Amino acid sequence: MVLERDEFIVTYDSTKATEELLIAAVKQSGYTAQVVSGQSGEPVSESNGSLPQGFPLLDEALARAKKERKPIVLDFYAEWCVPCRQMEKTTFTDAKVKALLERCVWLKIDTDRQPELSKQFGVVGLPDIRLVTSDGKMLRQMRGFQDAESFAAELEQLLKL
Repeated sequence: MVLERDEFIVTYDSTKATEELLIAAVKQSGYTAQVVSGQSGEPVSESNGSLPQGFPLLDEALARAKKERKPIVLDFYAEWCVPCRQMEKTTFTDAKVKALLERCVWLKIDTDRQPELSKQFGVVGLPDIRLVTSDGKMLRQMRGFQDAESFAAELEQLLKL
């Protein structure tokens, strides 16, 4: 089986199960679970807004972004993540994407090596990409595989700000 995303949506009958029971069952199976709100699927997370303080990796990226007046692209990934590896081979090697990323502060964050940072951002599925302004305001979250064309379009929008 090939998965495009390391994320699944569960729809359930609230008269037969509670969110707490579903989350407990998922966690008992060895996975992480998160309740999302609305139709958009955007996670409910404290990290929606601005970058957290106290992480040297982020602090350095933010200082560089401010100095160079560039937006930040945070790429949460893992070496074992199939869609992440697929993006590495296709999306990030695309000439247009490479040129756009050169105009950004691109920070790749290995979730296995930076678990606290990943937890702070509420990362539950990979890849998880965040687009951030040079002053640290988070604008957009993209989860799952991104093809070169759609990712380039997102980067172009980010660079217009």
